[in-house]
Amino acid sequence: MLTANIASLIGLSLIAATLIAVFFSPYRRLFTFMGAGMLFWGLVEVLRLSMQALFELPLIYSYLTASMLSMALIAILLLREDRRAERALHERRCIEHTPVYEEEQQCSSR
Repeated sequence: MLTANIASLIGLSLIAATLIAVFFSPYRRLFTFMGAGMLFWGLVEVLRLSMQALFELPLIYSYLTASMLSMALIAILLLREDRRAERALHERRCIEHTPVYEEEQQCSSR
């Protein structure tokens, strides 16, 4: 059976009250940011455990290896997103427009 003392009950109730307050505030997008951070840290932990089990590395070296691998993954994702944005910008510049003649501009400005 699970036992809880007063301090843990107060702490958990404060955490719940804070989460409810943030949910009803205009800063709800912070939940997405917090979830992304937890997902990222979970990825680092999985990588750490894998490196530690696979190569029998000490704890600090497995954390360093997992951090380097996760930062490399983020760099690759950012480079891919930058390349996609550059392509979209280039395609946007190459759009041909129908010519606008001076008579049409004068008539439309009246």
